[in-house]
Amino acid sequence: MSGSLTRLAKTSLCAMAFAATTCVHSESHASCGSAACFLLTGEEGAVQLEGKLSVGLTYAYTISKLQSGTSGFVTSVDQEARQLVMNEHAEHRTILEVTTLDVNYGLTNNLTLELLVPYKHIKHTHIIERGSADTLGAGEYEAFQDAGIGDVRVNTKYSFLPTLRSLIVFGFGIDLPTGNSHANNINGTLQEPTLQLGHRTWGIAPSIFQSYEIIPHVLDQFARVSYQHSFTGPNSYRFGDVYVVSGGLNYKTLKILTLTGQFNWRYAVHDEFTGTLFRVPEPGTTDIFPGPLIPVDTGIKRRPVPNTGGTTLAFSPGISVQVRDQLRAYFFAQVPVVQDYNGGLIPDVSYLAGLSMSF
Repeated sequence: MSGSLTRLAKTSLCAMAFAATTCVHSESHASCGSAACFLLTGEEGAVQLEGKLSVGLTYAYTISKLQSGTSGFVTSVDQEARQLVMNEHAEHRTILEVTTLDVNYGLTNNLTLELLVPYKHIKHTHIIERGSADTLGAGEYEAFQDAGIGDVRVNTKYSFLPTLRSLIVFGFGIDLPTGNSHANNINGTLQEPTLQLGHRTWGIAPSIFQSYEIIPHVLDQFARVSYQHSFTGPNSYRFGDVYVVSGGLNYKTLKILTLTGQFNWRYAVHDEFTGTLFRVPEPGTTDIFPGPLIPVDTGIKRRPVPNTGGTTLAFSPGISVQVRDQLRAYFFAQVPVVQDYNGGLIPDVSYLAGLSMSF
């Protein structure tokens, strides 16, 4: 009986290989950016048997644009002056590319240790210092870009078989503050927290994954719920909590080809910042334009950052190919269906491709 269970576990784990976890770091790029991909791929969450190793490499591309019917004016975060400034930025576009190394090692037949190392490339364009006398009120165009290692995640996954055709995996990840968070803007001051490579703080990411073989070796259903929490950083900025719920089907055909369809729902809470609140002067009003910032609340308080957070419902079709016995290749697209990002940039169709090798 134990031999049959072992064989079934191996089969179930292979069936799960394309639906076990979300893309690393589903981030809330707040006043300057968007959410990175958050679909289920399986590479990051592959559960290994004892002593077995898998190595994966994924590339994700997300472009975020201004939502139709919105002004693009968002609240800026001046970490050095401890100020939130309403409508100080005019957003244009963000391109986020993330290449992730994913290493899984089986500590036991049920417990896997995972290491996720993202390399990020961010390109962002916007207008800063709107209303300022130094820019004659028009603001200053900035094309910002940065690249480097982001926040590394160390994850553990524990799996068990409640029935012969189902599998449950409990995950718990810890985000390390490894990404650089000291990049400056064109004026030599600290760049927005949401445009930095890292969060500059620790985080936790628990999750639960479930899979059921509707037709053994042909059709299986999967679902996953995850939560991400970042603690408050040294500049009193805290990224909002992120909740992700996903579910879908894998259909295996032609022995080497797997087709996947899934829905992904993501909800991100507003980021928070401790500081004062100002707004920029606006033309056509009683404000002195261009001119100094206008105080709204000069008390140093913990406040939500208005244009951060958001909600997305997306459909994500995908295809995976068993290239060799131990090598898999896959490609996914994530198509937003419903989105609300509080007036900030919203992601367009995102793409993800990857390879995975087992040893």
